[in-house]
Amino acid sequence: MKKCLVLVNPASGDGKSMESIPKLEKRLEEDFDQVEIIETKEEGQGEKLAQKACREKVHSLFVIGGDGTIHEIVNGLAEEDHRPILGLLPGGTNNTYYRLIGENQDLAAAIDDIDLKTTTEVDLGQCNDRFFIYYTCFGRLIDATTSTDGEEKERLGPMAYVKNIFKALPEDESYQIKLVSDGGNYQGPASHVYAFLVAQMGNLNFSEISSSLSSGKLYVFILTNAKTASKLTALKDMVMGQLDKNEDIQAITCSQLSIEELRGESVDLDMDGEMEAKLPAQIRVLPKHIRIYLPKEKD
Repeated sequence: MKKCLVLVNPASGDGKSMESIPKLEKRLEEDFDQVEIIETKEEGQGEKLAQKACREKVHSLFVIGGDGTIHEIVNGLAEEDHRPILGLLPGGTNNTYYRLIGENQDLAAAIDDIDLKTTTEVDLGQCNDRFFIYYTCFGRLIDATTSTDGEEKERLGPMAYVKNIFKALPEDESYQIKLVSDGGNYQGPASHVYAFLVAQMGNLNFSEISSSLSSGKLYVFILTNAKTASKLTALKDMVMGQLDKNEDIQAITCSQLSIEELRGESVDLDMDGEMEAKLPAQIRVLPKHIRIYLPKEKD
């Protein structure tokens, strides 16, 4: 029996995800013998249900939720031998990862775009004993980029990112770090460190480096100067796609790295928007570890 499981976070986004469930169920019943819908009601439940789906050898697992929901699900899938094909649908406020694969941020429209014949394998990252599908970092500028919503981007274009990043410009604490990787090393001050599995945020490319969701690489950007002026130039180069050319940015491309704070200070790490790790950290890429459905190509 070909079974599909749908996990829905009814609290994510505008809370209206359940209105589209009948439409999704009807669509999936065209291709699956059994479709089961489960609402997640508490933190961590999605991860446990994803593990259960793996062990029951469910064929496909659809997720309706935001970045936090997706993060839970991939942590449930990551260490299992059988991993269902993952179907991602926008249900959160920003749907940052979904924007890399799908244009429609409206759930009902995204359901229309489902293509069960087209899949691709994407990389997963591991940071200590947890997993991420997009990035791990410390520093406040990531909040500004992930909080930029679709309406702002349509109205303002790249300046939408600028508007929100300006809110995060006050000087941050600078740490003394040591980063060792198979693509280069760095030791010195850092106010922000970002390790992405793809060098872009939505339609905003950080550099001219060619990257994809299955490149097998980490794209690491280290902001070495915490002063506001340095952040402003980094902001300009981020919008221009030249972040790796900024004199206050150390850019490293690698497949694994270790990072520690040399003064012993406590540094929390953000993973896909969830605070789940601290330095010191061991970070690596798991190449093509998850298979996902891609939406229909536009004519």
